[in-house]
Amino acid sequence: MEKKLKESISLGIITLVYLLFSVRYYPGSILKTLAESVMQIITVAPITIGGTIIIVSLLQRTMAAKLPKDRILRIFLTLGIITEFLYGLYNYLGVKGA
Repeated sequence: MEKKLKESISLGIITLVYLLFSVRYYPGSILKTLAESVMQIITVAPITIGGTIIIVSLLQRTMAAKLPKDRILRIFLTLGIITEFLYGLYNYLGVKGA
């Protein structure tokens, strides 16, 4: 029972970190912050889902076993945190295309 509780808590923390990295803050405008944050998640989610599918299929092929759903969710959230961090740096630093 204790192991299940620890796994649930760690999954909750990873989810909160993912949501924190997805926030696009606009000072003085909570509605714009909320709208842009939701749009950020919707925009980046397909990339994260695609990467998760590739990683999970490679892992399942090498292990010759199916991964549990909570492990797949952890892979998605970890990949999402990395993607959101890099995309946030891209936005923050104002990198412009050629």
